[in-house]
Amino acid sequence: MKIKATIKEVAKLAQVSTATVSNVINNTKYVSDEIKKQVYDAMSELNYVPNTLAKSLRVRESRLIGVMISDISNPFFSLVVRGIEDGLAQAGYNALLCNTDSNINKEREYLKVLQGKRIDGIFVSSSGNSEEYFKEMWQIDIPLVFLNRCPEPLISDSVSTNNFEGALLATEHLIKHNYRKIGIITGPQNISTGRDRFNGFKQAIKLHDHTLYDHFIKHGDFTIESGYDLMKELLSDSCRPEAVLISNNQMTLGAYNYIQERGICIPEDLAIIGFDDPEWAAIANPPLTAVRQPAYEQGFEAAQLMIKKLNNTVDGKPQEIYFSPSLMIRKSCGCR
Repeated sequence: MKIKATIKEVAKLAQVSTATVSNVINNTKYVSDEIKKQVYDAMSELNYVPNTLAKSLRVRESRLIGVMISDISNPFFSLVVRGIEDGLAQAGYNALLCNTDSNINKEREYLKVLQGKRIDGIFVSSSGNSEEYFKEMWQIDIPLVFLNRCPEPLISDSVSTNNFEGALLATEHLIKHNYRKIGIITGPQNISTGRDRFNGFKQAIKLHDHTLYDHFIKHGDFTIESGYDLMKELLSDSCRPEAVLISNNQMTLGAYNYIQERGICIPEDLAIIGFDDPEWAAIANPPLTAVRQPAYEQGFEAAQLMIKKLNNTVDGKPQEIYFSPSLMIRKSCGCR
């Protein structure tokens, strides 16, 4: 049986101390790129694998960070998770993904599981909004970073898009196209993203002295099915909107499906702006105008923030980091 290489053998082959090898593996102190290469080359030649389990038992670290998100099938969250993984990898951490399906009970179960895994920190894109639930999360004594869905009041650090600004930007664009009957398919109002986007929409209508039509407001749940059903409701009435803002990419996809089934022409019969800018937006028929969130960048920044928390290099006051959205203008809003 082949005997597993030791850290001393790696240090000897790399011509450095065992402390230097440890610093390279754990990213605990600065080591030059040249020395790092010597260490990595030696590890590769000896097929050396650090014993992370043994390390976690010694220093009470697992080098694992939990990631609780509502829906991994949503392209936005897929990019966020990719950013998190890349950011954590630079510091020697791994991500453990939990898909909650926007279910509070599943979130609570995952919290118990993650605690049992000796997790070092948790990213949360939560489905909850009750003060009691967030107090429960706060009391687990594990560093938390909220992703794009933030509780009020904020109890821990958060990284998100300025959702209010994104909806304001999109609605004002429709107004500048001289649309007056503007509707919206919103997200859940108990979640900050749904609430902030709806408030941004209403603010744009108010600023430009337009009428807010109650029957043009439909409250969805960020799923394809709700986008389909609510667009059907909007277009079943004899009094229809001229343009609609749809509050996330999944609902936009459902709405597009219904519109195409009905043979309605975009933007001639109905102008559309979506939120999020998935890959399919540019190749849809017609291409979709959408509010783009820097999803990957959010995930990467969240990872950097988590690492700072783990290293105790941030103060106790919760930080709110906002990314600015941008409007990707295509044909669905009436632009050429």
